[in-house]
Amino acid sequence: MQTSNDGYTLLDFGCGRKLEQFDNVIVDRPEILALGNKTMPQNLWNKAVAVYLEKPKEVGVWNKKGDIKDSWICDFPLGEKTFKLQLSLGKFKHLGVFPEQLKHWNYLFENLSKGKKLLNLFGYTGAASLAGALAGAEVFHVDSSKSILKVARENAKLNKIANIHWVQEDALKFALREGRRQNRYDIIVMDPPIFGRGRKGEIWKLEEGLEHLVKVASELLVKTGTLILNTYSPKLELEEMIQVCKKYNLQCTDSGWLSVSTSRNDTLNLSKYVLATCSR
Repeated sequence: MQTSNDGYTLLDFGCGRKLEQFDNVIVDRPEILALGNKTMPQNLWNKAVAVYLEKPKEVGVWNKKGDIKDSWICDFPLGEKTFKLQLSLGKFKHLGVFPEQLKHWNYLFENLSKGKKLLNLFGYTGAASLAGALAGAEVFHVDSSKSILKVARENAKLNKIANIHWVQEDALKFALREGRRQNRYDIIVMDPPIFGRGRKGEIWKLEEGLEHLVKVASELLVKTGTLILNTYSPKLELEEMIQVCKKYNLQCTDSGWLSVSTSRNDTLNLSKYVLATCSR
């Protein structure tokens, strides 16, 4: 397992691809939002030690160079601290982290504390959960994938974190059950996939299920609670997200794009978000 403390850097993007450095590991992978031309010379792109190649109607493959391992440790900033995540060359071009969500990790770290509760629906490998836990909050991390949940647990161990409740469950089913139990949270963060399957094969389609999910989540918030909604979907407009939140007594206080930038300040917009607080 490789390790370093150099952090994350977006080196370049364009022509439907992005070149990134995670600690000492440089990867080249597809990105449909990487519009326009590449800025940096090809010899920089040639330094990538792993290149993800897409295949029509099939799962793509990683073309690895040199002695790169399948997994390594990367440090990410959190306020004046850092936390560690285990990254890997996974299926569908993913590595186990979405660096553009740093804005939200810092928001959780700054706005949570001991005695507060965070619900991380669609928790993935746990970066948001770690941020909440490091702030001292009680965290409930929900994901339907057993293998992803295992990685999230390992990330918690890397950071010596114990104040996280791990839940392998369909996010909506868990939220509905929490509502019946009258459990409430100070912050709920969710990054629902465009398409997915629950633990028992439940089908999830974002455009069809988002409104119900927001409604259920809004009912789980304390009176001063906050919902952080994030999506990569190109079909869902930011204004639609804001209006869905308003429909269920959530007042938008911040919204826009989650982005990463190169050293030349070229910005790559990657996902839309809405931060909304209870107005009931």
